[in-house]
Amino acid sequence: MRWHVRDVTAADAVAVVALIHRFTAEDGNPPGRLTVEDFLTLSFGPEVRFRTKVADADGPILGYALFYPSYDTDFGVKGAYLQDLYVLPEMRGRGIGRALMRAVARACQDDGGRYLFWNALETNRAGRAFYRRIGAREEPVVTLSLQPDALERLARDA
Repeated sequence: MRWHVRDVTAADAVAVVALIHRFTAEDGNPPGRLTVEDFLTLSFGPEVRFRTKVADADGPILGYALFYPSYDTDFGVKGAYLQDLYVLPEMRGRGIGRALMRAVARACQDDGGRYLFWNALETNRAGRAFYRRIGAREEPVVTLSLQPDALERLARDA
């Protein structure tokens, strides 16, 4: 099967959102809430929040990488944060993930970025092995988050 990596288009929104929901479910998370309308607004609206690269086979979307700009105050440089990298399980091992990561790296550099940062679940052994093969190193970082209820409580805290 021949495939290529390209920038997402509005016509891809339904397929990409379906893959996002599939990725969310495979990670064991509650059903995804991102709608096609949200994806279109956040990708192509007046205030773009993220960019997406897709791998397609002249039709079906085989995988995607979703990322957005970041900044490192320690080093004073721009970069990017990779939110998602997902390739259909049956298409893994064919270079698609590497090609998507390469496309994100190039987009980051084209924007003046000097680093690419992301998280991976500790239990995602295959993903972490893939990341090491492309040159990533694991950082001793603990990811923290405020989920909706906690975020609301903190925001209201006097």
